[in-house]
Amino acid sequence: MSKPLNIALASYGMSGKVFHAPLIAAHPNLKLAAVLQRSSNTAHERYPEVTIARSFAELIGNPTIDIVVVNTPNALHYPMARDALRAGKHVVLEKPFTATIDEGRELIELAEQLGLMLTVFHNRRLQSGFNTAQKILHEKRLGKINTFAVTIDRFRPAPGPKKWKEEPGPGAGLLYDLGSHLLDECLILFGLPQSVYADLRIERDGAQTCDYFDVRLDYPGHKCLLKASMLAREPAPAYVIHGDQGSYLKPLGDVQEARLAAGMVPQGANWADEAPHEWGHIHTDKGREAYPTVAGNYPLFYDNVYRHVVHGDTLLVQAEQALVTVGMIEVVERSARERACIELT
Repeated sequence: MSKPLNIALASYGMSGKVFHAPLIAAHPNLKLAAVLQRSSNTAHERYPEVTIARSFAELIGNPTIDIVVVNTPNALHYPMARDALRAGKHVVLEKPFTATIDEGRELIELAEQLGLMLTVFHNRRLQSGFNTAQKILHEKRLGKINTFAVTIDRFRPAPGPKKWKEEPGPGAGLLYDLGSHLLDECLILFGLPQSVYADLRIERDGAQTCDYFDVRLDYPGHKCLLKASMLAREPAPAYVIHGDQGSYLKPLGDVQEARLAAGMVPQGANWADEAPHEWGHIHTDKGREAYPTVAGNYPLFYDNVYRHVVHGDTLLVQAEQALVTVGMIEVVERSARERACIELT
């Protein structure tokens, strides 16, 4: 076995605790070596051997660290990723990649100049909903597709305590937080749309940033409908696909986040399998039937990171792809601001 790659987390908030740390710790050739915590030591509760850094400069100045995960507030993605690259570290960025397309371009150029890895944690590509929808589209069981809809509904009627999400600023609001996921899915499945129309709103009392979006992407022959809300006590189906020969509905997007949050170790062939009652269903002329879910696979992300750094494998999420998503966010914002359908050329 080769020497494990040492990885450092730039934050130990929700994304660090639930996603990155468990996935890194479960990989046999990766080591969670350091975590940035400015005042507390809570990372030691689950990872007692990890080094606690008190500043980002200390974290990236550690010569034993190979990869830095920048999972901090969105406005900090660009400067922290830039500094980590300059320190000679490979970088994994949380989504959204950056707050602006110019920042993303600069990071890509810098990583290329230095010969370092730069990738983005677009983990919804590794969820059961996306995997299953991709399989259904490939099988063409629904005929000619006319609608592909993805929805993330939550019920959080009061704004949360995270100021970087709830107060106006670069990369703030639900469009950057969740819209980056949904746009990435459609771009991977269908490429760039012909046009974009968007409705962005602030719906909750006391909210200051976008907490609802309804985005329509038009393609030749079909449309993608992307929605998210923080005022949906009864959520809509996570995935809906309509074609001229049938429909597919999946109520549940994925089970991995809930299982990771409950402390489950992401190992074993069946750790992310869904029970039959969690599957979606297909409705065609032959009737309505359950459609077995293609299980999600978050661990594949960090396995790909390892294989890219050590063996040169192609990155699962390329920074150039994430840059297109940032550009699409800017188009969505323009559409909502101008109340206009934006044609892409």
